[in-house]
Amino acid sequence: MYKRLFLGMLFMVGLLCTSASAWDPMGPPAATIDKGAWGIGIESSYTDVEIERLPNSWSSASRTVDIEMWKVFGKLVYGVSDNVTGFVRVGVATMDWDKIPGSNLEWEGEGDWRPAWGGGFAATLSESDDTTWGCILQLSEARLAGEEKSNDGDEGNFNIKLTEIQFAVGPTCRASDTVRIYGGPFVGFNRGTWEDSFDGDDPRKPIEEEAFWGAYIGTAVEMGKNASLNIEGMASAEGWAVAGGVVWRCK
Repeated sequence: MYKRLFLGMLFMVGLLCTSASAWDPMGPPAATIDKGAWGIGIESSYTDVEIERLPNSWSSASRTVDIEMWKVFGKLVYGVSDNVTGFVRVGVATMDWDKIPGSNLEWEGEGDWRPAWGGGFAATLSESDDTTWGCILQLSEARLAGEEKSNDGDEGNFNIKLTEIQFAVGPTCRASDTVRIYGGPFVGFNRGTWEDSFDGDDPRKPIEEEAFWGAYIGTAVEMGKNASLNIEGMASAEGWAVAGGVVWRCK
C-alpha cells in the first residue's frame, strides 16, 4: 500500500512538473493527525530566491530576477487515515525584487498583498522505534501584483501568476517526549507568467519551467495536548527560505 502511495505521489509530481520560486511551509514529512481528526493553523514563510523571466516577441532578453516573497496562510488539516494527513491553506502573498538591469534602464518592484492558496497531503510510509519515514506533496498558487519603477523615473505595474509544487521525503526523529526533528531532500517546480504594464504596453513573459533540488530541516514542538509548533529552513542552489506555523488539533 505504502509503495503504491509513494509511486502515486511521484507520478503526480511528474504530471505537474513545471525554476525555483517562493517555497511554502512543509512541516514533518509524515502524517501528523489521527484518522477522522481535524485541526486549524496559522503559518508563514519568507523566501529569497532567483527566478528566470524568459523573453517573448516584445522583448528578446531573458532576465534573472532576485525576488523576496512573504506568504501568510490559514490552514485546515484533516486525518484522511492513520497514515495520511490532508490539508488546505488560504492566505496572502507579496513579492519585491531587486533591480533588473536592461539595455538602458534598471527596474525594481514592490508588491501588494494579494490572494494565495494551496493544499496537499503528507503520508507516513514506515515507522521504527523513534523514527518515522514519510513524504509530503503540496501545490500552491499566488496572484501577485504591485508597482515597478526604473532608475530613470519611469513607473509601471506588474502582475504575476505563479503556480508551485513541492515534494519532500525523509525521516522524522523523536528527540524527546515533546520535540521531533525532521527533514530531507525536496524537489520543486513552478510555472507562471509575468506581465508588465507601462507606457500603454503589456508585455507578458513566461517564467522558466525547470525542476530544482534542495534540502530542508525543521523542529516540531508539542505545545500541550492539542497544539504543535514547527520551525524550518530550506536551501537550494537557487536560494533559501525560512518558515513556521502552529496547528491546533480540534478533535
